[in-house]
Amino acid sequence: MRYINVEGYNPKSLKIVSQKKLSEMISKVSIAEKKAYLDVPDNQIWTKYKRGFERLSHNKCWFTEAYSTLSDFHIEHFRPKKKIYLIKNKDPYIEERIATDNNGYWWLSFELGNFRLAGGKPNQYKGNYFPLESGSKVAKELDNSWRNEKPMFLDPCVKEDVELITYDGVEPKESNPDINSLEHIRARISIKIYALKINKLKNARSRIFEVAKNYYNSAELNWKALNENNGVNQVAYNLAKENFDVSCSNLVLMLKPNKEFTRMVLVFLVSTNLDWIEEYIIDVAKANKFI
Repeated sequence: MRYINVEGYNPKSLKIVSQKKLSEMISKVSIAEKKAYLDVPDNQIWTKYKRGFERLSHNKCWFTEAYSTLSDFHIEHFRPKKKIYLIKNKDPYIEERIATDNNGYWWLSFELGNFRLAGGKPNQYKGNYFPLESGSKVAKELDNSWRNEKPMFLDPCVKEDVELITYDGVEPKESNPDINSLEHIRARISIKIYALKINKLKNARSRIFEVAKNYYNSAELNWKALNENNGVNQVAYNLAKENFDVSCSNLVLMLKPNKEFTRMVLVFLVSTNLDWIEEYIIDVAKANKFI
């Protein structure tokens, strides 16, 4: 997962249509009528945000960092619009809600702040789940109280949240090792519900990881060679320096926002705890605003 900055993205034309659709939906008396309204294809205007959302994430799923070649993208309602299931059949955490909510966050059906770009599996697995932290406020209809809720799901639009998942090789895991900490539990639940461990994703990450490892191995080998030959063998030094620079440049490019699984690659590089990784890759990526 990589932070998605949605600040400033608010297409005026879609905002006007969204407000109109919400007004029409509010006029429907019963929940059944409201849900029926959402089932009409012409009313599903959230789909029109997909192209803009793809640009924001460089054509990657906001939850997995996978390209659309892995699965079709959907506009995910972060807070489910029709119904909210309890998480208890997926995770033992005791959430704030104690029963299924058959109404959902219907009034957020057209709310830009409730939309996320999701691949097929994260969208399918997440479905109608939306657990809240124990003790959290629970939103009321037709006001902004939803902004004060404390979701258990990690949100790619919250910078602090994306740091709560790390990697052990290609395996996503909780950044906080304390199994009783809220950070660990939120990450655990999100890894499950966003389908981050499915084989298709792991295989895709493995391909990228192997490329990163090969560049790293080449850089490490040439780093040793250039240090050994510095002031001793200029030809060997120059060759090692050239190969080292190429490998480092390739690793920097793997951290660009438009590349897949950059978070995994970054974790791998940082985990080496090597000074030359920091100087020639991490610092360069930061200078280029890749990370």
